[in-house]
Amino acid sequence: MKKLAKQLEQKPYILALSIIVFIVIWMSSGSSQANDEETIKAVEKVAKVQVVKLVAQDIKKTLSFYGKSQPDKLAKVSARQAGEVEKIYVEEGQFVEQGQLILELDKSDLAAQISSATALLKQYTAEYEGALSLRDQGLQDRVQTMRSEAILAQGKARLAGLKLQLQRTEIRAPFSGIINKRVVQIGDYVGIGDPILELADLDPLVVRANATQKEMLGLEVGQVVHAHVLNDKTYPGKIRYIASVADESTNTFRVEAAFSNPNMSFKAGFSTQLDIELQSAPAMLLSPAYMALDDEGNIGVKIIDDKKKVVFKSVELAKSTAEGVWLWGLGETANVITLGQGFVREGDIVEPVYMNVDDKAGE
Repeated sequence: MKKLAKQLEQKPYILALSIIVFIVIWMSSGSSQANDEETIKAVEKVAKVQVVKLVAQDIKKTLSFYGKSQPDKLAKVSARQAGEVEKIYVEEGQFVEQGQLILELDKSDLAAQISSATALLKQYTAEYEGALSLRDQGLQDRVQTMRSEAILAQGKARLAGLKLQLQRTEIRAPFSGIINKRVVQIGDYVGIGDPILELADLDPLVVRANATQKEMLGLEVGQVVHAHVLNDKTYPGKIRYIASVADESTNTFRVEAAFSNPNMSFKAGFSTQLDIELQSAPAMLLSPAYMALDDEGNIGVKIIDDKKKVVFKSVELAKSTAEGVWLWGLGETANVITLGQGFVREGDIVEPVYMNVDDKAGE
């Protein structure tokens, strides 16, 4: 000690340095202790959140698709016989029955050709019958009899062809429907295959939509559907077709629903929402403000379990109403965080402040 005191007397800066080091160590120790105390207090502090206990109700799952109303059949009626348009019996927008006469082409000299072919056919028939008689008597060989038979067959074919040409000068409706468009006028000349008019069958009216692989699981032919059009009315129909092969470009399946339209009062081309009700499942009515996203981007709701721990529940939208959204995936009952969900994370322990359903915030 005497030796150390002697050294400090000879070198006083060593004493000063020692004092400084002692002060720094003491201050560091106090700061660390303060930080530890603050950390303990922060850990011990539990966040308060507003919670409401909800009870689920059975809600039918509804799939909604969007498309346009379309005719059941749409045909472009063309001429099957060349000729001049002589008479027109319909106008655009007019309803016609299947088989109804729409227009006539000029028959030209078809009637005279049919009379001539009919007379020749009688002659060929008599010649063939004579040939058969001579053959039976042994007065005519088999080759000559066959020649008479071939001439008779040609005569029959010619007469049938002329009658068919005459029949085709009368254009008739292939099915009942509305004359959507007429492209000829009296005096126009049409050739074989030239378009004459467009005929639309609007009963039933058809709505076509595309369903994803997941949506396909609940669909079947004959299932009841409802269509919502611009007048806000709902019309019942049924699924009549579901594609067996997905579209390569969209990987979706075509679904067709048919709706009765007996007077063809509803037109094709209206924007239509197609709703299909599936099985019932427990759902809860919530405000969209209560919904959140997890780290992977899944939509869900934060609830608390029996241990007051925050749990993130993924949900599925059942339907949307003016009061809020009905969600599946929360079970029969759930303690939903209605205020403060943005400040807590899954796994946090919280202090719930329970509210009545009628008092919950965000409504």
